[in-house]
Amino acid sequence: MKVPENLHVYFWDVDAKELETETNGRFIAERILEKGNDEAVKWLEAIYPRTELETIVRESRRLSDKSRNYWGLLFQLWSTSNPSLPTRSAIWQR
Repeated sequence: MKVPENLHVYFWDVDAKELETETNGRFIAERILEKGNDEAVKWLEAIYPRTELETIVRESRRLSDKSRNYWGLLFQLWSTSNPSLPTRSAIWQR
């Protein structure tokens, strides 16, 4: 399946007409999770299973910390504490 034309704006650095959801799925998902609007994310969720998107959020090196934390909280992959921050030593905890 091809990426819809209304989403080509998110793929400015590649030929979006050539992207296939089967072969370029991870790249497409990472870009939309990072830059996409509500319409783009709804399309993404209709195309890819939730478990695949959760795996991308956990493993992707292309997602910013901000996006990873947002999607991780939305998908309930971790608690509301910031998972990207190092844990404090027990000596400093109250």
